[in-house]
Amino acid sequence: MAQFEDEDGEAKPSKKPLIILILSVIGSLAVGAGGTFFAMQHYYANIPTPVCEEPAPPPVTTIYFEITKPLVVNFPQNASIRLVKISLSLSADHPEVIAVLKKNEPMLMNNLLMLISTQNTDALKTHEGKVSLRNAIFDDVTAMLEKMSPGSEIKEVFFTSFIMQ
Repeated sequence: MAQFEDEDGEAKPSKKPLIILILSVIGSLAVGAGGTFFAMQHYYANIPTPVCEEPAPPPVTTIYFEITKPLVVNFPQNASIRLVKISLSLSADHPEVIAVLKKNEPMLMNNLLMLISTQNTDALKTHEGKVSLRNAIFDDVTAMLEKMSPGSEIKEVFFTSFIMQ
């Protein structure tokens, strides 16, 4: 190494190796920091950002209520249909609605028999007439449920059997 002489004639060590050492430490720190920056940038780019979503609603389970006895209605002799036998199922989302229907089944059957007996027999032969009857049954059951248990509602009315003679 090169040494310099001082005014007194003493030899001083050169500062060049110290400067090289400091620059190499600073350079290696800069390279390490840059590598860490790019590695973290790549790591955080692949992490999905959490999205605030509403929690999924609980799955809706449809519960069916089958009216125990078929509804049988006799029409007058001059009508084109003399007898109708209908079996029904009702669907709801909550077991409480089914419990109200079971509890009030005699009243429900009475109301439905009265409703069916007022129908036009010629209209019942057509698809539109059956749909109209189903809608009327839905409205009648909904009105009955509103009286017995406000807020309860059925989803749909199904004919499980529809026999005309």
